[in-house]
Amino acid sequence: MLKRKNIDTKMVMFSLLGMLIMNLAVGPLFPGSMANAAGGIPVQQGVQSLVTPENVSAMLKSGTVKLIDVRPPEHYRAEHLPGAVNTWWSDYQDTNGLVPSPEHLAALLSKLGINNQDTIVLYADADKHGPAYVAHFWWLLDMFGYQNVKILDGGLEAWRVAGYSLTDEVSQVPTGNFQVKRIDTAKLATTEEVWHAVNEHDPNVIILDVREWGEFTGDVQAPGAARKGRIPGAVWLYWGDVLNPDKTLKNTDALQKIFAEKGITRDKVIITYCQAGVRAAHTAYVLNELLGYKNVKNYAGSWSVWSQRGDLPIESDS
Repeated sequence: MLKRKNIDTKMVMFSLLGMLIMNLAVGPLFPGSMANAAGGIPVQQGVQSLVTPENVSAMLKSGTVKLIDVRPPEHYRAEHLPGAVNTWWSDYQDTNGLVPSPEHLAALLSKLGINNQDTIVLYADADKHGPAYVAHFWWLLDMFGYQNVKILDGGLEAWRVAGYSLTDEVSQVPTGNFQVKRIDTAKLATTEEVWHAVNEHDPNVIILDVREWGEFTGDVQAPGAARKGRIPGAVWLYWGDVLNPDKTLKNTDALQKIFAEKGITRDKVIITYCQAGVRAAHTAYVLNELLGYKNVKNYAGSWSVWSQRGDLPIESDS
């Protein structure tokens, strides 16, 4: 039997379910049927989550959108999209680096002036991990049942290249009244779930490591990791391979080819992981939201949790 030595995603999942039962009204999630977004990328019907600068400009003119800048505060203060508010990973991560409680996330969004009827557009910049932080925040909102969320493809740089203005004026917004009403814990993989797939050599599950190659081989030990290496049997695919040089997402055909070449097929359960679930959330977003994979989970604890569990096996090439 797998013994627990550290707090991990199982505790988080049980915590979420408990708070859900006590405090939240459970409703069905939106259906996952397919449609086509701009550029031919399929997304869930009614979500249309990947938007262009032109889309965002039109929404701003109609007053139907609120912008959230998902970057370090010093980047936001230097320049940002007009009217955008700012939040950063440290504002919404759990104390264990996993996922926040529903109450914490609701309080944060309310502080940012968000209400449940709002359309949210998230963006970052061309920083190496900018798109990953945006997708991670999108994944959190999606897991907590809020699906009226979009991502600005290419981020701040795409906005600038399109000829739109930026500002350094810090936005002052009235407090909102955001409430978490639904939770989909099926999008969250636990350590025990990953261990079971590894221990049983489950052919229906693919453990997908999306870290740097050196992290995967064990040549590099990232901060926060207790050991070097990877989860046994993991398939490697670098999360950034789905991006163009300008940090926009590659087209559908290119995306499908990237995953097909690694044997990552729609009939499998795909569990993505990285160091702390951020880069893994980006890959989960691409697979689930853009390519229509139905069984995709983000192991939010990722290597930072797995490596600290001395009872869990690892593989390493170094």
